[in-house]
Amino acid sequence: MITAAILTKMAEDIEGIEIDKNAFWEELPLMKNGKPAQGVWIVTRGGWDTNAKGINNQTTADIYVAYNDKSKTEAIHAQISAWIRAHLAICELSGTIGDSRYDFTNVRIRPATTPSESGITANGNIVKIASATVYYDIN
Repeated sequence: MITAAILTKMAEDIEGIEIDKNAFWEELPLMKNGKPAQGVWIVTRGGWDTNAKGINNQTTADIYVAYNDKSKTEAIHAQISAWIRAHLAICELSGTIGDSRYDFTNVRIRPATTPSESGITANGNIVKIASATVYYDIN
């Protein structure tokens, strides 16, 4: 859920990123309803927590961007990278997604990799991926 909260915050702050239109959470391969799509995907990889209370959780978020236009793909990744650098620490992320409520505090985002080419989709979209490590507390 932390990656959904981060994607939601990104969509609020970055013009042109809209949830379920061109920004998707936990969806791969880069398809929407069985059709090739363009946009941004954030996918969670496993992490750990330091104790039974769930304090100081860690996860890795892979951020995929795919567009036909290479320069647009690069520009979107640059916007996301700039957003991450501007939000290395977020005091609180709270809200709802569907019927689920989330409440995270002390969120720290650390860029782990710069964008690298991951391939081309069946419809010719250039796919780039970058990763970030996210540390957070659950209230």
